[in-house]
Amino acid sequence: GVGQALCLRLLEEDGRIHLCLACRDALKAEATRERVLEAHPAAQVSTVVVDLGNLASVLRAAQELRCRFKRLDFVYLNAGIMPNPHVNFKALWKGLLTGKLLHMLTTAEGVMTQTDRLNGDGLQEVFATNLFGHFILVRQLQSLLCGNEKPSRLIWTSSSNARESSFSLSDYQHAKGKESYSSSKYATDLTSVVLNRRFNKQGLYSSVVCPGLVMTNMTYRILPVFIWKLLMPIMWLV
Repeated sequence: GVGQALCLRLLEEDGRIHLCLACRDALKAEATRERVLEAHPAAQVSTVVVDLGNLASVLRAAQELRCRFKRLDFVYLNAGIMPNPHVNFKALWKGLLTGKLLHMLTTAEGVMTQTDRLNGDGLQEVFATNLFGHFILVRQLQSLLCGNEKPSRLIWTSSSNARESSFSLSDYQHAKGKESYSSSKYATDLTSVVLNRRFNKQGLYSSVVCPGLVMTNMTYRILPVFIWKLLMPIMWLV
């Protein structure tokens, strides 16, 4: 996925850094670590287990990281879910006829809805995993991020699917809507702006990035693999 590719790219740029992989599952974390070390045998790579959709797990992970490290230079906030995506094929057909298909496929605007649910903490699952868990982690790691000799940076994985029309302050968890992923990503963009206002003077800077349309397990839950294989060459050409 995006996280593993990012780790490999970072080590290509600087093999001296210490990478700490934050993963929800311990076995997957170790498997990812082994794949990274296979490509970069001399790298310093450790792991920490954290489920961003579970507040107790976030607090435990933050405590562990505070014990391990004196500072954090970069934190990549990449975890995310898109549960039960549903594709509006009628909208896709309309997009094909009106010339908007490429835009719809790359942003999912008007095409994709999700069915969200409450998690064990009583929060909407997508909001908790895609935004709130990350925010709590950042606040818990504030002592490692602020006041260092060199600035620290937060990099959030946002999305071209982040749209103001899907977000409402009166329903910031998107409990009443059908576009929880889009809402959570727009809220992520807003959160990054606020964090900069609050923490830039303390040496912490926040940015959001969009990786573009990437073929991952999340993408393959939207449309079957064979459809993406048919669409991707056309999208690259356009």
